[in-house]
Amino acid sequence: MRPFLTIWSGQFLSQIGTLMTSLALAFWAFDVTGRATELGLMVFFTFGPRVLLGPFAGALIDRWNRRKVLIVCDLLAGVSSIAVLLLHLSDNLMIWQIYVLTALMSAFTAFQGPGFLASATMMVGKQHHGRVNGLLAFNANASAILAPAFAGILLPVIGLTGILVADVATFLFAIATLAAIRIPQPMPASASDSRGQVRRIITDIGEGFHFLRGVKALLWLQLAAASANLFGTLYGTLLRPLILLRTGDSEVALASVQSAIGVGGAVAALVLAFWGGPKRHRTLFGMGLFSLAFLLRGLAGANLSVGLIAALGLIQSAMLAFAGSSIRTIWQAKIPPQLLGRVFSTLATVAGLLMLTTMLAGGPLADRIFEPAMQSSPWLRNVVGNLVGTGPGSGIGLMILIGGAVAALICAGSLLLKPIRHIETSIPDYEEEHE
Repeated sequence: MRPFLTIWSGQFLSQIGTLMTSLALAFWAFDVTGRATELGLMVFFTFGPRVLLGPFAGALIDRWNRRKVLIVCDLLAGVSSIAVLLLHLSDNLMIWQIYVLTALMSAFTAFQGPGFLASATMMVGKQHHGRVNGLLAFNANASAILAPAFAGILLPVIGLTGILVADVATFLFAIATLAAIRIPQPMPASASDSRGQVRRIITDIGEGFHFLRGVKALLWLQLAAASANLFGTLYGTLLRPLILLRTGDSEVALASVQSAIGVGGAVAALVLAFWGGPKRHRTLFGMGLFSLAFLLRGLAGANLSVGLIAALGLIQSAMLAFAGSSIRTIWQAKIPPQLLGRVFSTLATVAGLLMLTTMLAGGPLADRIFEPAMQSSPWLRNVVGNLVGTGPGSGIGLMILIGGAVAALICAGSLLLKPIRHIETSIPDYEEEHE
């Protein structure tokens, strides 16, 4: 576990810097426009390139040296942060430039995500996969605790400039940890690979889809989760404008909610790191918790205090960490190591394409339809006003409430399908082989 923990520490610190920058830029964009659309577009440009480049990234990761890929991507993402810093220092920073540079950084992380997950899977034995998944979840959630806290404390003192400088420093630390550790490479997928013959990228991408077509139960499981995310993603897309509108642009309120979300996920991740997750009935455990988590996400749209929204965020985040780790462990047990990058990227693409629809449409729907409707329609205010309120943010709250309820129903309904319920026993585990 020691080599993995070394790289994990660098990625953890880098994630904190990235989230601090994201939060600082969100405050800046909302101060300039005061609308949900711009914040929704920032989310879209954060994830869009990852989804579009995902299949290509997975194919290349399985062919290239994974450590070098991770180093180059960290380096280029740092250069993008430097570009934002220089534009801000020269008073030329505009929202469209943030979109462009965010998209570039997202393109680099399209390689980092599956590359790091595939590398982590190869760096430890199968008996440690549950612990690795727990630490990966801790990485995401603990950084979500610390980044808002640091941003809330440091932003008034060092401003956006200082936050961007700190982000660049964390990228450099991540690169140093990657340079110090060897990452195992998978065995070649075929003899032609070992003789150095280059296959077409499109063929590599096709192998990821071909594998999923051969294990349709796994594909159905992913489609169920992706369909739920189509609606559940409204929470992640619109939570920031919801809190800011309801609290009069309170940065402290937003930071406290996001920190609470991080606390829940981090505690669950620490438990997973020691426990390793359930050994049986992982599908039932994972999809059941997904359903409950989405239900709690929907309740965040109700007319609740910031404290209650934070408490709901903490609980649902812990549930998502347990559920996600359980489902990922199933994938890791069933997928051959030489296909990990391609299949993980294919899975991310299937889910991401649906989530992008929500990210792109969520902000405009809130600004142009739901928010005006809640302010101008007496009938709608009478029907749902007691539930989601009638002031600023009530339309967004209604969207989050509906999205969470639909997502919860999809996850619970998926367990009615026999192939999904029996996925762990009907598909044999792949016996791992290391080079």
